[in-house]
Amino acid sequence: MKSKNTNPILVNLGSTLRQLRMRKGFKSAELFSFENELNRTAYWRWENGQNITMKNLLKLCDIHKISPKELFEIIENRYSIQYRNELLNEPNSVLIKNKNKKN
Repeated sequence: MKSKNTNPILVNLGSTLRQLRMRKGFKSAELFSFENELNRTAYWRWENGQNITMKNLLKLCDIHKISPKELFEIIENRYSIQYRNELLNEPNSVLIKNKNKKN
C-alpha cells in the first residue's frame, strides 16, 4: 500500500479545482474531464491533491478563464473569513458551514 504524502498546497489546489468545476455546473469530474478533453483519471488525481504538471495547470486556467496568478490568489484567500462567507452563499458550494453555528 502506498503511503500518503499529501502536500497541503496540492490539497488546496485540488479543492480549488473541484470548486471551480462545480461553479461551472459540473457535478461530475468525469463529465468535466470528458467535455474539456482531459484525462479522466489524471483530473481526478489533481482534484485529490496529487501532482500536476505546469502544462495541465495552464490548460485548467484556460478552461476556467483565469490566469495562474488568479488561481493562486483564490487558493491563498480561500480561507479568509470574507471569502469563505461569500463561497458559502454560492449554490453548489463545496465548503461546509461551521458545525458550531446554531440553527
